[in-house]
Amino acid sequence: MVPAGSTLPSRLARGLAHSLLVTLFVGASAAAAPVKQVPEGGRAIPVVQRGIVCGPVSGGWILSADGRALKPPAADAEGLARTLDVKVAEDAAHCATSQDTVTVIATRAFPSIDAAATTFFPDEGRLELKGQRLQDVAVVWSSPRGPQEGPLVGQDVCLNPTTAGRLSECVVPLHSGLPSDAALFWVPAHGRRGPDVTTYDANGTLVEPESFQIRPGRVVLTRPLVKSNGVDLAKGPGQVAVTHPEAIASADCAPARCETTDEGIAIRDVTGLEAQVNLRLRLAPRVVFSRGEALDTTVSVALPILSCPLSVVEGTALREAEESSLVVRMDPSCSYEPQALLWRVNGERVEVGQVVKVTAGVYVLLHTQGLSDQQVTVTATNAPVGRTVVASTTARTLPLPYPRANLELPQHGPIDFIPTNRPALIQVAGGGELGRFVVRPLEGAYRVSVQDNIPRVLGDTTAGGFVALRFGYRVPSLPGELASTDLAVVEERVQRAVREASVPTNVAHLIEFLCADKDGVDTSIEPSRPFRIPYVSRNTCRVIIHRERLSPEEGVQEIVLRVTVTRPDGTTRGESQLEQRMLLRSGGEERVLPIPGNLAQFDRILVQVSHVADESRYALSMTDRAGLPSAQWTAIVEGGLLRLYATGAVPAGLYRATNPSGQLTLNFGVLSRLVLLNNEGQERLVGIEVGLMGMGLIPQTNTIRFPPTLALVGGLGLRIPVGTGAAIGVQAWIAREFRADITRELRAGEDPATTDLRVPASNWSFIFGPSISIGNVGFNL
Repeated sequence: MVPAGSTLPSRLARGLAHSLLVTLFVGASAAAAPVKQVPEGGRAIPVVQRGIVCGPVSGGWILSADGRALKPPAADAEGLARTLDVKVAEDAAHCATSQDTVTVIATRAFPSIDAAATTFFPDEGRLELKGQRLQDVAVVWSSPRGPQEGPLVGQDVCLNPTTAGRLSECVVPLHSGLPSDAALFWVPAHGRRGPDVTTYDANGTLVEPESFQIRPGRVVLTRPLVKSNGVDLAKGPGQVAVTHPEAIASADCAPARCETTDEGIAIRDVTGLEAQVNLRLRLAPRVVFSRGEALDTTVSVALPILSCPLSVVEGTALREAEESSLVVRMDPSCSYEPQALLWRVNGERVEVGQVVKVTAGVYVLLHTQGLSDQQVTVTATNAPVGRTVVASTTARTLPLPYPRANLELPQHGPIDFIPTNRPALIQVAGGGELGRFVVRPLEGAYRVSVQDNIPRVLGDTTAGGFVALRFGYRVPSLPGELASTDLAVVEERVQRAVREASVPTNVAHLIEFLCADKDGVDTSIEPSRPFRIPYVSRNTCRVIIHRERLSPEEGVQEIVLRVTVTRPDGTTRGESQLEQRMLLRSGGEERVLPIPGNLAQFDRILVQVSHVADESRYALSMTDRAGLPSAQWTAIVEGGLLRLYATGAVPAGLYRATNPSGQLTLNFGVLSRLVLLNNEGQERLVGIEVGLMGMGLIPQTNTIRFPPTLALVGGLGLRIPVGTGAAIGVQAWIAREFRADITRELRAGEDPATTDLRVPASNWSFIFGPSISIGNVGFNL
């Protein structure tokens, strides 16, 4: 229907063909009217032998004078009606009441089909027509399906043929799997075929239905002609099934005798000494077999003699594997015991392993020295005779798959080595669709265990170096104990180190920080919870490393221990610093590290322990590397409630609030300060201050002149530390001034000789303002 190279979708073409098929067969059986068809523009054809055609007629058809014949319209006739239902009657008087009709069809010009150049592909379901005027030509095919099912019929249409030179070519799709002698008939464009259809040519001459039959010049078979993979002689003559028995002209299988039957080839008189029968089939005339681009008229095949049906179980025949095994299945009808037969694989004698008998057959395990060919031939001979083949089969071998394994420590992620101190989970892939790999133990290197259906690998504690994991290839679909039998042993293509697996453990369990209480009883300090050390017990603190708490499964732990002691002002006490990097192994005695140095009040002790993130040592998780276990302890030495100390103060600009008031520039003095301390040894903001202060060291250029003054001050001060020994603050003091008189400027009109410029002022005053203090020399109370 669709020519080669056409872009018309096959679905559309088959839909059209199906419609024509329905019209042809369903419509023909439902309508009682006969059909007469003639090419357009042809001569008149008789419509009725007796009676008349009731006129008038339309669509370009012309009724003859005697009313019995019709001339078809020309191809270019106006209002052309290719199909016309005309009423017929005995005479003109009965035309009004007559119900009889005749269908006349004006087809296109008949095609000219080159039968010698036409090719039929029954297996692929297509017909390659060559000829002229092929457009819309239909092909009807029929084949006897069976005595009870009736014939298999169908029709398809040639659409858009291609033209090369004088001939056109069209590929018509047919039903695939037709016999090579299927009856093929062409139908003119717009025409019909059926038992009630009468066809005339353009000259008005009746055409016999057999004239439309297509006899292809060549029938090409593409499917394998022989369907059997052996000759079963267990129950009499062997039957070889073929796909096209009708296409076989003769068969030869000397020295045996072959006969063609309706179903295939019957083989008789086999001597029993040969392992196979060489069958040669000669095809019927015009029938060829396609073998690639070559076309053969004969087909030769070597069939093993299957006295007992035998097959190789899929997925068990592996090539390129040393000392592999394969499994064959004997049919349940076989009465032979597998152990009593001599088995050969590719001509080499092999040993029989396990034998499992189930309803589906007898499964036999055969041990080989390895397979290297693309296919394997297995034969079983009768032991007493030695040459009588009682079972034989040939199958393709599969390339040996290679395993892909991943090792993983639970909750710690994948690893690339075999641990010796704790088992690792193993996941294996790469067995293909039918098989699977199972890890096998290797004495002296590693052991294998199964827990919760998950295999685990544990290295031998005495092993070292590198080793490749070994895997057994199995086919789980095999029955019985064969499902757990290794058909081949394969080593991993990579080698893995065998060593101890170090898993970061909880360091808070290994490290203990102890200090004594006021009664001298040791107290274990909890991590991340501050602890107050009595002052009398300040030198009893120590760090204990419990190596005995480390289990062998955790491996070697590499940790860093840091001890930092800071004073209340934030400076570090150098003599008390400690930092050690150490390796901890399971077992051994505890190790005690005292906190060095003579601690003082409110000294803070910080003990920190962390793991060293070393990939070469630890099995580190790929997603949780920042979460390595660490711990820290904090303790502070108790101290007094008050602190009395001396500091130097530089008030930047004190303000004298007592009359006369004013700004005092450049002040300097020494203060004694008494403040409350918090639990951390830090000063409260407000304290009591007493000291000597030099004030107004730089005279002011205003109307009131304050002389430089030495004052005894006392009051309150707010002090905020800004660094080591330094602070800024605000003070409010009562001062006793030791100074000269305060004077004022001479006003205009006043006589300097007679005017007193002294300003009456008390030696007691109230002053306040900001200051900067430096130093902190004193002691806690």
